[in-house]
Amino acid sequence: MTRRGYTALEMEAVSLLCQAQSNPASQYVWFYNSSQVYTGQKFTITKILRMHTGDYTCLAQNTYLNTSSNNTISLTVYYPPDGSPSCSVEPALNHTSLRLLCSWPGGFPSPSLHWTGDLIQDQFNTPQQTSSASNTTILISTAISLPSGGPTSNNSLFTCVGSHPALKQSTQCSTRTYIPPAEPVCFVDGTNDKQYFMMSCSWEGGFPKALVWWEGPAGQSRGGKENSNILILPYGTAHSGKPYTCYARHPLLVQSKTCSLTLVPVSKPYILMSNTSPVEGSSMWMRCSVENGTEPIQYTWHYETYNGNATTFALGNSSIINMTNVNRNHTGWYRCVASNAVNSERSDRLWLNTLYIPPAEPLCFAYVTNDKQYLTMSCSWEGGAPKALVWWEGPEVPVNKPYILMSDTSPVEGSSMWMRCNVENGTEPIRYVWQRETSSEDVTTFAQGNNSIINVTNVNRNHTGWYLCVASNNINSQTSDRVWLDTIFGPDVPQIDVTPPRTVKQGYTALETEAVSLLCQAQSNPASQYVWFYNNSQVYTGQKFTITKILRVDAGDYTCLAQNTYLNTRTKKTISMTVYYPPDGSPSCSVEPALNHTSLRLLCSWPGGFPSPSLHWTGDLIQDQSNTAQLTSSASSTTIMLPSGGLTSNNSLFTCLGSHPALKQSTQCSTRTYIPPAEPLCFASVTKDKQYLMLSCSWEGGAPKALVWWEGPEGQSKGGEQTFNILILHYGTARSGKPYTCHAKHPLLVETKTCRLTLEAPVLQTQRRVVSVYEGSDVQLTCSLRDNYLPVNEITWFNNQGVGVQDTSKYMLLRTSAWANLTVKDTDETQDSGEYRCSTSNAVGGTEINITLVIKKYPMPPNATLVRVMYTSRQRNEVELEWVVENEEAGSWTGFFLEHRWLSERPRRKGSGNDSSSERMEEKVGPVVWYRNILQDPAVRIYTVGSLTPTVTYQFRIIPVNHRTVGHPSTPKTPVEPRNNLYPAVIGAAIGGMIAAIVTVLLLMFILRNCTINPRLHDLLFGLQHSQSQENINFPED
Repeated sequence: MTRRGYTALEMEAVSLLCQAQSNPASQYVWFYNSSQVYTGQKFTITKILRMHTGDYTCLAQNTYLNTSSNNTISLTVYYPPDGSPSCSVEPALNHTSLRLLCSWPGGFPSPSLHWTGDLIQDQFNTPQQTSSASNTTILISTAISLPSGGPTSNNSLFTCVGSHPALKQSTQCSTRTYIPPAEPVCFVDGTNDKQYFMMSCSWEGGFPKALVWWEGPAGQSRGGKENSNILILPYGTAHSGKPYTCYARHPLLVQSKTCSLTLVPVSKPYILMSNTSPVEGSSMWMRCSVENGTEPIQYTWHYETYNGNATTFALGNSSIINMTNVNRNHTGWYRCVASNAVNSERSDRLWLNTLYIPPAEPLCFAYVTNDKQYLTMSCSWEGGAPKALVWWEGPEVPVNKPYILMSDTSPVEGSSMWMRCNVENGTEPIRYVWQRETSSEDVTTFAQGNNSIINVTNVNRNHTGWYLCVASNNINSQTSDRVWLDTIFGPDVPQIDVTPPRTVKQGYTALETEAVSLLCQAQSNPASQYVWFYNNSQVYTGQKFTITKILRVDAGDYTCLAQNTYLNTRTKKTISMTVYYPPDGSPSCSVEPALNHTSLRLLCSWPGGFPSPSLHWTGDLIQDQSNTAQLTSSASSTTIMLPSGGLTSNNSLFTCLGSHPALKQSTQCSTRTYIPPAEPLCFASVTKDKQYLMLSCSWEGGAPKALVWWEGPEGQSKGGEQTFNILILHYGTARSGKPYTCHAKHPLLVETKTCRLTLEAPVLQTQRRVVSVYEGSDVQLTCSLRDNYLPVNEITWFNNQGVGVQDTSKYMLLRTSAWANLTVKDTDETQDSGEYRCSTSNAVGGTEINITLVIKKYPMPPNATLVRVMYTSRQRNEVELEWVVENEEAGSWTGFFLEHRWLSERPRRKGSGNDSSSERMEEKVGPVVWYRNILQDPAVRIYTVGSLTPTVTYQFRIIPVNHRTVGHPSTPKTPVEPRNNLYPAVIGAAIGGMIAAIVTVLLLMFILRNCTINPRLHDLLFGLQHSQSQENINFPED
């Protein structure tokens, strides 16, 4: 047993025995949760299950008395949880402590769980109590927090023991906690697409898992994760020189472990070649050396031919390029670019010159010009790198056509370069003249002298153009072909032009839904690539960004990013674009009271839009504004105060005009102020639950709404509300006969209007205080309310016994809120005479009125006498009666009661087949009960009563009736036989009887003589031997 009832263990057998003292013995029926489950005294559940938990009711019945009683018990089935407990250990208090969790869901009641193992003996800082004798912590719940500060030993073992009443043995689970074996590890990696830079930190192993988090400069951090954590940064956003620290914490350690990464930008790389002039067919290597820079570093190799064609031929994390079979096509300029998450740097160009010998021998020949003026001697040894030096020895040689060599045909602005005018043949001294041709085809000489090299220490964009050199000696003069110098620069800071141009102090403006074009221009060589950003999100690529239909959501910062893809440099400029849009719809006007409803305030609101619209009032404003408050405005509304004192006319019109830069035309709204057309109205009502009385006052109409408030006796008042006000009083607390005044005020009126309610108790009235009627008729009693202000409760009637009347077969109620009529049906003097009362009440008081109902009996009818009572035939089953009434001239009767009763019954004969003697039965005296026939016709004087028993002697009497007044009964009389001649009937009956007797005797003699031939007929007529038969004699003729 438990406090709530009985318990049972699942799967065991349970018997319920019910005993109830009873005679005769009780019949028993068992119910489970109100559903019948068994019939009998002992109910046995052979294998009880958890679903059998519930209420069991035994119903004992006495079938003889048709009585019953019952008793209910609550039976709870105990069942264990499934499986065994589940143990775990998890960090707590931000990984500074440990929480042991033991869970064993299911079962009823809940299992008992407690922890054992390497628990700290000193539990001063833990909320659990500890048993030092058994080193066991008894838990109310399934969780226990171990103390912080690292007192728990590494590799500690904890065991959770679970027990349950439905299990014979306890069960358990275990868990262990230990520190990760190694130190935290930090490393850096990058995605292949160079979009993201990933710093990884891990401290794996251990239980529970360690908490790992990153802390870096400028808020570049990442919250705690278990085991490992990766801080992902977009490429180029990492801060150089500032440490990124990974913290790792385990609950078994007091101090956090750390590892740090300090990101170092890559220094400018430089190229190392194993041989800058390798021989064709040999092997060599090139290294892009970076002295500083945080890994990973990505290397990009560029190759540029003599004629300026540049290509990228290698990309990856390796800084070394191996060439196993160098050929002449490898000759050219080489450059490498090193980049990491912090920055990107480009090396200077380095020339690789592949050496190879001309394939043939030098060739010499001579020829004469067509005009036979000159003899030309030619010597050539073509092919090979570098080119072979060929010269003639003889008299002075003219200069051949020079060609220009540039250290860099596409130098970067600000760098240095040189140009050389190469002349392969010509007798010294040779004079060099340098000329530049601009894009406008103007040719200028900018240097001349004996030096074939021009050094440009600070190249700028103005150096761009065609260059040629003129070499001359004493024999001749030759001009080189033009070589284009293309200075690489930019991009400069972009210039943004907005169409249509509308500028404000904060930037540019545009009208909603119009087309806006943004043109970005930035000086650059090669030409800039443009990318547009809206609020730092890329939206367009190209120089001109057009918004065909600008909306308010398009307002914000627009940034043009100009990129020089060759130099991998970029600049940007941001402008602020504000979109002007009008408010929705039109202004909203209203007028409201001010200064306690003595003045008016005009309100004009047009919310939304940018910038805020311009609003101002016009209309029936008072010209003299000396007493008027100043106009006040906010971002989207304006307010003006009109003077008090009733100066504003009734039905005045005011108009608010609104304009906005985004609208071509202004818009407006109007409002009007006027006094409510009627007077204030007061009335009272009661809540349905009769808890509160509500006094309502309203003064509807008007603009603005009027102020309405109540003032009543003894502080029963209510402050002002607009248009409508309800004073709520507790039922019965209203003051009778004292006025409750409602005040109503409107700003256009100087005086206050009022209406009053004087509360009174109800007064009842009736048409007649005394009502008399004759017995048996219906009568109506009236009760009505006299006029009063306060509604009342329903009018209630009480009958002459003081019992509340409801609609029944005896009473009928008709009622409204102002009256209630009671109809008493079929009145009776004894039951219905007396005082009737109607009652009602309201929140002030109650009242009642008494009405006397007098029921009168009708006068006594005259006496009646039976003058003839006779059977109508010898069968004696009908009697005809005749009577007379005394003093018929008075006429005070409405009918008759014709009554009869049994007086006696004639005796009957007894006999047997063997005994011819007869004996007489005793007379039976009939009951004294009179049976009544109602005759409603007062003029009837003769009446026939049928369906009588011939052997019974009756008595009859007549009783006059006047409505419900019953007169005196007449003297009872017994009916007499009819007066007919019986002699012929007797003679005829005698002759018939003799003939029948002779035939019967002859038949009997024949049967007696032949009894052996037909014994069955003999026995049928005379009966078996020693048997007796009886003949019933019911009529006198028998």
